[in-house]
Amino acid sequence: MSQTLIEFLAHHAQTRPNAPAMRVKRLGVWETTSWAHLKEKVEQLAGGLLELGLEPGRVLAILGQNAPEWVISELAAQTVGAMPMGIYADAMPEEVGYFIEFSECAGIVVSDEEQLDKVLPHLDKLKFVLVWEEAGMSKYWNERVRPFSSVLELGQAEKNRQAVRAAQAQVGPDTVALLAPTSGTTARSKLAMLTHAQLIAGAEAGRETISIRGGEWVFSYLPLPWIGEQMLTVVRNLTDGTVVHFPEDVITVREDVKEVQPDFYLAPARLWEDAAAIVRSRMEDADGLKKAVYRWGMGVLLECAQREFRKEPIGFGLNLARALAYPLVARPLRARMGLAACRIAATGGAPLGPEVFTFFRALGVDIRQVYGQSETAATSVAHLPGDTPPETVGKPLPNTQVRIAEDGEIQVKGRQVFAGYFKNEAATRETFTEDGWFRTGDAGFFNENGHLVLLGRLKEVGALADGTRFAPQFLENRLKYSPYIREAVVIGHGKPFVTALIELDPENTQNWARKRGIIFTTYQSLTSNPQVYELIAQELRMACESLPEELKVRRFAILPKELHADDEEITRTRKVKRGTVEARYAALLAALYDGSRKVKLTLPIRYLEGQGTLEAEVQIADVGRPMDEPKVRA
Repeated sequence: MSQTLIEFLAHHAQTRPNAPAMRVKRLGVWETTSWAHLKEKVEQLAGGLLELGLEPGRVLAILGQNAPEWVISELAAQTVGAMPMGIYADAMPEEVGYFIEFSECAGIVVSDEEQLDKVLPHLDKLKFVLVWEEAGMSKYWNERVRPFSSVLELGQAEKNRQAVRAAQAQVGPDTVALLAPTSGTTARSKLAMLTHAQLIAGAEAGRETISIRGGEWVFSYLPLPWIGEQMLTVVRNLTDGTVVHFPEDVITVREDVKEVQPDFYLAPARLWEDAAAIVRSRMEDADGLKKAVYRWGMGVLLECAQREFRKEPIGFGLNLARALAYPLVARPLRARMGLAACRIAATGGAPLGPEVFTFFRALGVDIRQVYGQSETAATSVAHLPGDTPPETVGKPLPNTQVRIAEDGEIQVKGRQVFAGYFKNEAATRETFTEDGWFRTGDAGFFNENGHLVLLGRLKEVGALADGTRFAPQFLENRLKYSPYIREAVVIGHGKPFVTALIELDPENTQNWARKRGIIFTTYQSLTSNPQVYELIAQELRMACESLPEELKVRRFAILPKELHADDEEITRTRKVKRGTVEARYAALLAALYDGSRKVKLTLPIRYLEGQGTLEAEVQIADVGRPMDEPKVRA
């Protein structure tokens, strides 16, 4: 049995050398890399990196979009006992600088000139920089900045191959194989150290709910620093022998996934919400017959899905209607989203709202929630096959213990739990209980069937002024089912009632406005339109219809800009940094509760080239009243 990820690579290369390990689309053509070829490239690069000064125990940073070169670099580092550390491709230059300095990485592998520009100011701290998209880059080549291919050649020398074998002999299951950045919702990301054994244990636990078969196709398009994509693209590729497909470019992802039609599909809650919103918005704007067929078919499919969740009989008539609705509605929608051949799908990173979850189940997608963090190799709780209640994230996985502390915190113990934070012993001590359980920082509870119900971040769960228990993320997930709401930040802790800051879904709202002849020029102009406010008020009323009166959103404002990671309002994985948002929009939050009808904001904003200022006058509306008659509260 393989004890390290590199042993899995050697096993595939020996037992099925010509089978495809990965495919990438370049210049419109899909290129295939076999297992034998992948192993050869990994060993060559490992030899070249040793020659350039990478040593066991040192860090190798990787910066760029998903590509075979990323995986080859990561595996090369693991082969010689070094620690790969991914940096998000959209990271600002100062973030890149922080990770280079904090990790004291020996070198970095980058994709292209754009990423190289972020690294050059820190060149004196690095032994080497490799660039894998080499066309037009010759002006940069020197002793420290090198083409990726030249280092592969360097690694072919026999002395370097011998050095690789010697270094690999020292790598074992307890060797750190990955520095995984945490989401960083409250502070700068920490680096979770995960060993080979912990990553393999995470894969084994995840296999209970996601049984990917050898040779099945997966699609790699989410940022590789995110632990969910790491487990799919690298770890499950090695442990399960999948074929990983990389898109040609970030902007071709939607078209490329339609060509691939993967057997397994992973997306965070945000993307499932976006996909459902796009479908619903476009169908609402479709012509009469198409719209009528969609409404009828989707109604049938949703009713069937809901009955299945309730374990109620569907009945002959409804079953017959579903047989007609599926080819008319579900099959074409799945094909357009790249889900036609999808056998299993998964969502993680944040809980997916029950409405969106049910929407995809109605389309026949076997979607399952997976709950975990970077510190647990992405897996601790998940839906099991045939047991997927949409309001939960499932049950604890094999070899994993999950308990709820007295304050409601979810705590985890298992073989996949990480070794500690890199260069941060204080944070490591704080994140474990005295009896060795990992504190997730999330709040939740087990329902009567043993399923975990996730409420959100523990520090965000609170109560209204009258004592009503209040979980903002639970409400936000309901609001984001609207095709016109991309993000919502719900406020209420210690307050007399619930309010919300709304970020519009720009594409769907713009289409909605154009169809109604509403004139707008920019996103900001759209956010101040009274008809858009009426639209959002209606969506909020619908989303809150079934909630207790005290938990319904009563006042709201539409943010004058989209929340952005560069302004530190959201993480690189699009999780809201609630503390930052509340601080930046403090004047707006105060106005939501003091009866104001509008407030002027001055917001600092950041660009790749520098900084600027956004000035805006934001309207405030009551959900239950028209814009010209706002309800004023003292």
